[in-house]
Amino acid sequence: MLARSALIFIILTSSAHAAAFDDLKGYLASCLRFEMDGANAQRGMPLASKVRFALDRCSEEVARLERADGRRLRSDGGISPSTKAVIQGVLSRSGSGLANVRY
Repeated sequence: MLARSALIFIILTSSAHAAAFDDLKGYLASCLRFEMDGANAQRGMPLASKVRFALDRCSEEVARLERADGRRLRSDGGISPSTKAVIQGVLSRSGSGLANVRY
């Protein structure tokens, strides 16, 4: 009985952690979309500048996701794979077709 209780506790807490992690990724994606749309109003701005601007404006959400995911990618300036995936997801949905922008 104790083993079942422990197993149920582990399953429930791991799914809660996964949900919170997905929420962090969702918050970052929402912030980036909002800021990228705001940067679209500035004509003639290259996509890489829009991405950097949006990342600067969403630095708090980026920091939260970076703290939650301890993995780092050296080739991408030390960001986590989760952050990279969110950025690429936002860029691919923005209609630019450029998901390989250096940020």
